[in-house]
Amino acid sequence: MTSTSPDPQKQLYQPLQASSIRLLSIKPGFPSEAIECGFVTVTDLHESPPYDALSYVWGVELNADPIICNGIKTIITKQLADALKHLRRFPGWGSVIPWDKDHPLLSSKNAWNGFAKNRHEHYEDSVGAHEVLLWVDALCINQKDDDERANQVKMMGQIYARAQNVKIWLGKEHKEPPVFVASLRTQRSGLQLNTHIGTYGGIPIALSFIAQALRNASGPTNRLAAIKPSGNSAHRNTAYGFPPPDAPEWDVVRELFTNAWFERVWVVQEAVLASKATVLIGDWEIEWAAIGRAAVWFRSKGYSLPTVLKYQLRDQQDLLPVSKSASAWMLCSWPDNKVPLLDLLREFRTRSATNPVDKVYATFGMADELQLMERQGFHGLVEPNYISKTVLDVYRDIARFLIIEHGCLDVLSDAGTRSSMSDWPSWVPDWRHEKASNALLTKQTAGLYDSSNGLGLAIGISNNTNALTLQGIEVDVVMAYGERLASYGFGPVTYQEELDFVQAAWALLVRRPIDTPRSFEVNTLAGVFIETLAAGVNSLYQSTRDDPNFLNDALYWFTQHAPKTVPRVPFSQRLKWTIHRTPDPGRFHEAFVRACVDRRFFVTKSGSMGIGSDALKEGDIIVVLSGGKVPYLLRPIDSGYEFLGECYMPGLMKGEAVASWRQAGSKRTLFELV
Repeated sequence: MTSTSPDPQKQLYQPLQASSIRLLSIKPGFPSEAIECGFVTVTDLHESPPYDALSYVWGVELNADPIICNGIKTIITKQLADALKHLRRFPGWGSVIPWDKDHPLLSSKNAWNGFAKNRHEHYEDSVGAHEVLLWVDALCINQKDDDERANQVKMMGQIYARAQNVKIWLGKEHKEPPVFVASLRTQRSGLQLNTHIGTYGGIPIALSFIAQALRNASGPTNRLAAIKPSGNSAHRNTAYGFPPPDAPEWDVVRELFTNAWFERVWVVQEAVLASKATVLIGDWEIEWAAIGRAAVWFRSKGYSLPTVLKYQLRDQQDLLPVSKSASAWMLCSWPDNKVPLLDLLREFRTRSATNPVDKVYATFGMADELQLMERQGFHGLVEPNYISKTVLDVYRDIARFLIIEHGCLDVLSDAGTRSSMSDWPSWVPDWRHEKASNALLTKQTAGLYDSSNGLGLAIGISNNTNALTLQGIEVDVVMAYGERLASYGFGPVTYQEELDFVQAAWALLVRRPIDTPRSFEVNTLAGVFIETLAAGVNSLYQSTRDDPNFLNDALYWFTQHAPKTVPRVPFSQRLKWTIHRTPDPGRFHEAFVRACVDRRFFVTKSGSMGIGSDALKEGDIIVVLSGGKVPYLLRPIDSGYEFLGECYMPGLMKGEAVASWRQAGSKRTLFELV
């Protein structure tokens, strides 16, 4: 194949109009030949020729050989070079001729007949003089032009939605077995698996697990699996057609789901918005929908690390890191791919981005609130800007936009932990870092809390750009508090910390006179204490007051694990447990840990109790803010109030404080959060 010499005087990029994009036209070539390509400028995206789009992780390793793009030698990453070589066509010979078995273009893996359809074979559709039209962000956007980057970000959702097929490149296929499998070389099963991987690679094994998960998902209810011996994952695996928990094949499957692609923020919209998406691993391919649905099934059956880890732990060797792939697939279920912006920000908080502002900008193609703006022009607060806006500017403005757009303070549930930057406003969520505590206010609990009782959002004016001034009511003051419940973990140490937390909270409580709210099913101190530890929500995200079994489940847990913490359960009640329904203490435990992790138990000046931020201290105030569905903890400081986070207090969650305030005819206070 002939090639043209690079022109040193030629520029790689020409300016783009606002509605224009570039497509990469990749010339055919053999694997050993350099990649040659050029740009096709599309004046209007809506009139573009058919094209595919590439979704991949850029990587940091540069390719040894530059590509020739628009006649210019261009350095790209090795990951991108591998993808382009895989996707370009082979040169034609005028007609397709049969290949002998030793030809390098013929698959060597036909022994896996059951998976042959997943193998990318080079038939007539991939051989010939045709060039491939592809959109790939690293090349089709001038990465050195911040204005162009910002403008293309606005169009990114449409670009992926209009592609014929989004090619998800996970990289070349690994022939070496995972570390755990390699350590089994002395065992018979390990030797057999090493032989298979060395010959065929590990992908057929991973595909077989995915296929089995899909069969289980689409089949009838598995009655054998419904029998759940306590902690017996071997039984579960047998019922669902998988090997034992310690089988080395699990490590091969785990390697697939730990691919860096599943961690990135941008790939979510690239997969979700695609009309068709195909995952490529070397020469193997599988529909993204198959991986997504399988991940959801694995998560639903307990193969993913659960949100709350049980204190009776089973073997973990068959657990898979499928949470991110499952949650990405679940986003596809939203009508017209319109997902609430706050849901996306929470999802992306756990994902990685080279530039932190992309944790916001990567939501724009899917965010329900921004889709109309994508067509008609963005609001000034959310206009993509890589030049003059800092990370703080972007995060502050998106928080303010959400407050104004929805007329509520839901986004504050994700704030309250000071950033490492000293000038970071306490009320602005720092999406760069995961939040250790679970938000009390989520889409599952949104209908259970209404502290402001219809008291509409009221924002004050401040000369401080980084401040948020809100009207509200001061309700109480923190007088004493307990130890922080550490983050999730495994083993007896974590379990003992949970018991210590509960026992210390109860001791703190009984030392003070308590004004017990008369709103719980059982009007006792123990009943309100139990409600507080669960934040009023059971393990199924239902109100504990509407769950007739929750109190019994909790009392049974205390009887089994912390018998000296609450008043002794009467013998008559324990007799009912043995005759009628046996309580499920795990339901209380899950609700308790989910609510209290990374929080402290506290009591107040008025004698009430609650759970709140691990940063709380004596003298912090509890407030109900206009537009807020939960109470908040604030700390008075010289310049205003530091926002510590949301809190739960029985007797404040249904607007009781607002009702009393209205009855008293008091005025609201202005709180400037800094």
